[in-house]
Amino acid sequence: VRILVSLVAAFTLAVFSLSVGGVSALSEDPADAPIEAPADPAGEDRAFEDGEMGKIDGCEGEIYSTHEAAAEAAEAKGTGFHEHQEAGTTYYMLS
Repeated sequence: VRILVSLVAAFTLAVFSLSVGGVSALSEDPADAPIEAPADPAGEDRAFEDGEMGKIDGCEGEIYSTHEAAAEAAEAKGTGFHEHQEAGTTYYMLS
């Protein structure tokens, strides 16, 4: 019976020690996190988010990935839009 109690106590202590170690790892300062490389290095084709300002073929404006999104944004702003082709992808830009 003494051996069984000792084993249970040792097991409980081990589980507690492991759980405290896990909690302390979670409380690390995020400022110490490693800095990741930018997701869009220069020279790579980039995808634009709808409504993002961008420049294609020397034309700068709000860019949309679908005709419908560009038409809706243009109507809301009382303007038109036009198409651009870049790397085989069609983008729509407000005029």
